[in-house]
Amino acid sequence: MIRLRVSVLATTLIAQVCAAQSVGWQADQVNTTMCQWVTPRAGVVRDTVYIDGGYLWWEPGLADGTYGTPVSDGNPLGLVYLLNFSLPFQTSQDFNQTSLFTNISKAANGGAANNIGPNYYDGTMFANDYEWFTYGGLLAMTDAFQPPPSDSVAAYEVYASGPPKRFEPGFILDSLPSGMTRYVTYGAGVSVPSENLGFYFGGLKSETGGEIYQYPANESLNADYLSPTLIELDMTIQQQEKWTNHTLPTTVPGRASAELVWLPVSEKGILVGIGGVINPSYATINQTNNATDDAASTRQSPLFMSTVSVYDIANQVWYEQETTGAPGALAQGCTVVASAEDSSSHNIYWYGGFDGIHPQGDFNDDVWVLSIPSFIWVKLSTGTAAHARAGHRCVKPYPDQMFVIGGYTSQAGLSLNCVEGGIIQVFNLSSGEWLDSYDPKVSSNYQVPDLVVSKIGGNGTGGATLSAPSPTGFASPNMTALLGSAYNSSKITNWYPYAAATPTSSGRPTVLPPPVHNKSGTPSYLAPVLAVILGLFFITLVILAILLWRRRRLLRMNRTTTGSEAATVDNRFWVTSWLRSTPADAKAPTMTTDETPVTVDEYGMPYVLPEAGGAQVHEMMGTFPPDKQVQT
Repeated sequence: MIRLRVSVLATTLIAQVCAAQSVGWQADQVNTTMCQWVTPRAGVVRDTVYIDGGYLWWEPGLADGTYGTPVSDGNPLGLVYLLNFSLPFQTSQDFNQTSLFTNISKAANGGAANNIGPNYYDGTMFANDYEWFTYGGLLAMTDAFQPPPSDSVAAYEVYASGPPKRFEPGFILDSLPSGMTRYVTYGAGVSVPSENLGFYFGGLKSETGGEIYQYPANESLNADYLSPTLIELDMTIQQQEKWTNHTLPTTVPGRASAELVWLPVSEKGILVGIGGVINPSYATINQTNNATDDAASTRQSPLFMSTVSVYDIANQVWYEQETTGAPGALAQGCTVVASAEDSSSHNIYWYGGFDGIHPQGDFNDDVWVLSIPSFIWVKLSTGTAAHARAGHRCVKPYPDQMFVIGGYTSQAGLSLNCVEGGIIQVFNLSSGEWLDSYDPKVSSNYQVPDLVVSKIGGNGTGGATLSAPSPTGFASPNMTALLGSAYNSSKITNWYPYAAATPTSSGRPTVLPPPVHNKSGTPSYLAPVLAVILGLFFITLVILAILLWRRRRLLRMNRTTTGSEAATVDNRFWVTSWLRSTPADAKAPTMTTDETPVTVDEYGMPYVLPEAGGAQVHEMMGTFPPDKQVQT
């Protein structure tokens, strides 16, 4: 496996104010607001969410206070957006959440995206507490540059991990091992920071396993075949990461746009694959299914919620476990996990999405909870079609809160509608309510919601009395011990609470300044060191020139003055005299008062007579529219 730090991925050294909407600004446009964000990939490193790729649509704010038709600029700068958990904000449409994001560019020195750092649609981001890797996804077909090789993956190292080594934060280009390819999309990804692992479950590939594109030119380049794989990334040793391609057993069906979650049980935890669709309409060239594919999806896809796939990471064993009370077919939703304080229940929250085959129908705005080990579904919150979205990502800043980031709305009608309430929504996992704001200074321990407690027993802090599925029981006797074993929670690092910060007042985020990596083998610190040395050398030359000029001036003055006049030379010239008349090994002269006789040399320059006794005396060197007040 080849690992390379490449300058084309490095970002500019100079902080810039960069328009969030890079191109397509109208003549009377005064600001821009994030409108939709279709299937980006996201990962959390400590206190920051990194969001890459997807289709980001912007709503132009015009000078007359109205809004123009949403536009997508295609992210020509290859920007990765950052959202820090220390920033408080409102979730109302009147607050421009665009101002919360900063960004870094995958392109060289903030230039245009290229074949090294292109903009991917879908795929996943694996993250631990030190770095993140991107994998999978689709590229737009373009003549601007050749696509990256099939074994190419990009990553970003944020913090140093492991033994001391030369480390500079920034982008890297990595290569997959032989026999593995990036040509897969619409899979389900999850990161496990406490185990330094990442997994990518299922998804779609082309019939041949070769190149795939968003809106391909022909069927051979289209991702419409189920991928029976589980990709694993081991990030334990930084700069020596290991990729593994596991083939799914025939008992575990492939699917697209599912969710994969990690639960802290047993030795390394378990993965749970939930939801998805087998023939998504968005995976066809014309974005529409035929009747046969729709019928197959209608029959098969609901089973991905009523029977979930469970993977024992330590023993690499799969189980298919039935659930009760499943909500029906859902794809392109998002999930987070919240565990009771005593770990008697682990509750998987699923929000949003749709069935994957009717994009013109109503999307889902409900929040469902799958409680494990009982494997019971509970509908925690009932939403509205206007607030619904799909293709979004969810993260947890605190144990009791969930961020919903991005997404898009139903494609019903002829116009594109922005997601309701802003690009970020906040949900309280304990109360089951949507929040109007986020404050990093306000949080609590997770409490199991009353609706869930009513199904599994116990109380808000735990004590669940239902410890197995009822009435069917576990799919295998081995699952009893698997789910009943405690996970070593000391391996989990929590980075909260976060110190509250003030969001920028600009709707145009500032580009962060990670360093440009030097690829010639020259140390990165050489340039600033040379600059300092050359600067000191220049200053020295200037001082010497001044001193020489003053010496010549004194010599001219001495030729026209008498000895008595020379004895009264201005004290400003004592430094010159000392430099020319004092030997290198002589002591520092003692300054005299006005009454002290001054002796001059043959040139009329003063010098100090030696002091009696020979004892040396050393002196110490001392843009928003008026109606919405959207920030620019």
